[in-house]
Amino acid sequence: MSTQRIEGLLPAGLPALIRKHLGTPIIRVDKSAGSLADIYRIRGEDGELIAKCYRQPGQAAREAASLELLRQHSRIALPEIIDVHRAGENGEALLMTVLAGEPASHVLDSPVLIDRFADECTDLLLGWHALHGDGVFQTRAGVASDDFCSSYRAELAALCDWLHGPMAAQLLYLSQRDALLDLARQFDQLPASSATHPSLIHDECHAANFLVDPDTQRLCGVLDPGWVRFSHRELDLRHLREVRPDFRLLETYLAKFPLDDGLHARLAFYSVWEGVRHLQAGGRYNQEELNRKVAKARALVPRAVPA
Repeated sequence: MSTQRIEGLLPAGLPALIRKHLGTPIIRVDKSAGSLADIYRIRGEDGELIAKCYRQPGQAAREAASLELLRQHSRIALPEIIDVHRAGENGEALLMTVLAGEPASHVLDSPVLIDRFADECTDLLLGWHALHGDGVFQTRAGVASDDFCSSYRAELAALCDWLHGPMAAQLLYLSQRDALLDLARQFDQLPASSATHPSLIHDECHAANFLVDPDTQRLCGVLDPGWVRFSHRELDLRHLREVRPDFRLLETYLAKFPLDDGLHARLAFYSVWEGVRHLQAGGRYNQEELNRKVAKARALVPRAVPA
């Protein structure tokens, strides 16, 4: 394939910036689609990099800040930021280094290696969750609250406002929107968590975002943080079963750090609203999966008793 056709696989405006950082012509482009961004692995003659092209502006700065905060509190490998393209504008992209390793979800099949990975992964999470920052719970917007319920209630209100807007009307049926708004009203019925301190969270913890060394099969890197901040540890736990539930990451975590019996109702609730957030930020989400999550949460979350 000619260089012109290879570069034509990339969004307009990116090839020149990428050639500048590679120092050579682009010889290969591989693309994968995520819920919030399209991800390009781009190879030159002497190196390679990642270009993460977001569907909504403002995401590049968020991910760059998240990586930096996580790096301050981690010894594990994380992508390095190379450059930001069109920051804050439509078509923005984050250029990052390529981490060595493969997603654990893609390569681990041996029960012994899966158990070892689960142990290493949950030790990493517990290390992050033991960090309490300034002792306050932060929203994604950076607003601090002394208690988690106030913090989460503010995020929930913002998502409900979005559900009433024109973009949500294009993406959701009216019945879906009404079911979500009804579920939001049940937040105060959730059983209180036995974990009361804020924790450093990755915010997108699942087996595809943890890398293992292809030779040793040991945990070696972390990708794709969400909004890294100090909030509730359970916001990390909500994803653990979503990719390769056979890894038993949640079960391994809870064996090391037991939580109360109300956990599963809370995780079901948080998982629904994480889906709504992805829909808001990227415009793509599996509608059937969202419906299943809403149904599960409605079955588990206690309903308010009419006065």
